[in-house]
Amino acid sequence: MWLFFRGYVIIQIEGDSIAAFLRTLTNTGIPIAHAVRTDDRTVLVEIPAKRFFDLRKLKRGRRLSIHIRKRAGVPFLVWRALKRPVLLWGSVAALIALTVLSQRIWLIRIEGADRVDPNEIRSMLSEHSVTVGSRPVGPVLITAANDLSARIRDAAWIGLDREGITLKVTVREALPASPKKTDRVPSDIRAEKDGVVTSVRVMRGQAKVHAGDRVKKGDVLISGTVFNKDAGYETNADGTVSAAVRYEAKSAVPSSVREAKETGRSETVRVFRIGSLELFRSEPSFAFYRLTPFETAGDQRLLPVFADRATAYEIVFEDRELDPDEADELALVQARDLALGSVPADTAIINQYSTIRTENGIRSAYVVITTEEIIGRTEEVPNDG
Repeated sequence: MWLFFRGYVIIQIEGDSIAAFLRTLTNTGIPIAHAVRTDDRTVLVEIPAKRFFDLRKLKRGRRLSIHIRKRAGVPFLVWRALKRPVLLWGSVAALIALTVLSQRIWLIRIEGADRVDPNEIRSMLSEHSVTVGSRPVGPVLITAANDLSARIRDAAWIGLDREGITLKVTVREALPASPKKTDRVPSDIRAEKDGVVTSVRVMRGQAKVHAGDRVKKGDVLISGTVFNKDAGYETNADGTVSAAVRYEAKSAVPSSVREAKETGRSETVRVFRIGSLELFRSEPSFAFYRLTPFETAGDQRLLPVFADRATAYEIVFEDRELDPDEADELALVQARDLALGSVPADTAIINQYSTIRTENGIRSAYVVITTEEIIGRTEEVPNDG
């Protein structure tokens, strides 16, 4: 991470026993980074610029050639800037301006406001002199957060967090009041989906099904119309009906699979930003690539200016033929994923069945998942009068 500030060179090492030479560099205290092998006899590697001349002594007696491919980092940028004084003094002026401006808020980001009006939040923040371009000092943000939490009706809690030049406003909204349930409106409990009833529990109303009955979506499970020997009456049905529900899926058995493969080529991706605002991002020339986690250089306590760097490794996609067992296993996994995608979250799975069948000359994997879940929903009884 600090190579950029200390200055580094990308060197090309070509010859025999490169791995042994790289171990020698590490053992002698020369840090290396982002070693990329371009072919069997060539490696590109980054080392501190000031350690480059130490390589002459270390490569004696070895059949190696070493060349500098690129010079990078702050020292080389400064050296180039000294040759262009206008650019240098412009950079100094820009740095001073950034230092001054970084003490102020230039972006207000509101998160979690679905029912709360963001404009209402901004208006209340302005009452505390917290606006774009302001510089809150002392306990201003704590006072403003407490005031907003108390005054905004739909907010249970509001937090203000300063992140460099960005003020993050986090809203935790209060739960909406549940509509009051009334027993005066007659209603039935009907099936939401097909299934085989496993249990019925009636709190109010009359059961229309029993354990073992097969029901379809829309069938009445608990009726709000109750009949006894003397008379009948209508009520708001209440209770729970559980059922075994089937979820099925199939997937054709593939003959090949497309796999990602790294080519060995790589490029460095750089991002320069102020706080969370990106000023520059370099993009790799590859159509597909794997990106390593970004390494960040910078100290927000001094100045929220950051230089991020990651490595993009080129990826190509190639088809690979599958043997029969591998193809069947892949199809079963795909069918199982499709079936599980239809199962509601937090639902108890009581059985899984899978098989491979051939129909009309097409070989496919079949998966059946059986769950137990509450399938009843309340519906008002239509008023014919």
